[in-house]
Amino acid sequence: MARIRKGIEEHSKEREAYEQLLRSCLSIDLQQDEKKIFVLTSDFVKTSQDLQQKVAAFKESIASSPLSAMVLLWGEAVSADKTFGKRHLDIMRDLVQSGLLPLTLNKKKTTTLQDLSSQDPSRIIEDIRCFQDWPIHKREEAVLLYQEFSKWLSKKTSGYNSEAKDFDRLASFKRAIAFETYLKVLGHLDLREQILAKMFYLGGQRALEEVLSVKIEEVDFSQLKINLLEQVSYPRHLFEDIKKYTQGRKKGYVFAGKDEERVSTTTPFRALKKVAAELGLDPEFTFKEFTKNI
Repeated sequence: MARIRKGIEEHSKEREAYEQLLRSCLSIDLQQDEKKIFVLTSDFVKTSQDLQQKVAAFKESIASSPLSAMVLLWGEAVSADKTFGKRHLDIMRDLVQSGLLPLTLNKKKTTTLQDLSSQDPSRIIEDIRCFQDWPIHKREEAVLLYQEFSKWLSKKTSGYNSEAKDFDRLASFKRAIAFETYLKVLGHLDLREQILAKMFYLGGQRALEEVLSVKIEEVDFSQLKINLLEQVSYPRHLFEDIKKYTQGRKKGYVFAGKDEERVSTTTPFRALKKVAAELGLDPEFTFKEFTKNI
């Protein structure tokens, strides 16, 4: 009985708080009164429920639609763009032909919007960045194009297909170096220095000595983590780079020289300095610049 009484008292306090809010609103918006507000909110709730039912029915009806049909619908709209239309259509064709945007599953079953909605919407962005048959600048162009397509598709399907997020770009918002500058530098570096730049830019506050000392045994390829002074998560494309760079080695330093000893800090430092000079960056530019925040 005491518990019931307490519940009623608490509910009364909440109701009293609501009444105070109601009076505050009506004292400011003098065009309304309690009766009118009740009618309007009731109508709104009913209209909202009707709309949600229609949206749910719409989503159910498009679930079996082939992804290829949506790609072509997007392509038809883009073809009207006289400035960027051809370039965007060419990139989309490359995504389709490479299988990075899979129009079929296992080369048999047609990929439907339901199939696409069941996977991580950002997975394709990661797949693009892992596709080492393309140079970095082409991969990044494809990422931007796919993100725009994903945004368009999400809007057209009323959110049935979620918009893909570029987590690399999102992580860069706190960095002093703009993402485009980071990409420009990355595109001029060799694979070893690319890996280092990614580890600095995407991995918090790191020191060159710390990163160069990483051993293959400290790289968790399944969990996408590297044991530095702390365990740090990185995007999948970094681990694909490490696999390519280490060429099947199972132990020892990731960044090993000919004698299997760790490379000195001087070697990558000079390589970065050379690229920075070619790009007209600050002469004092070092790997530490990638770790600086705004």
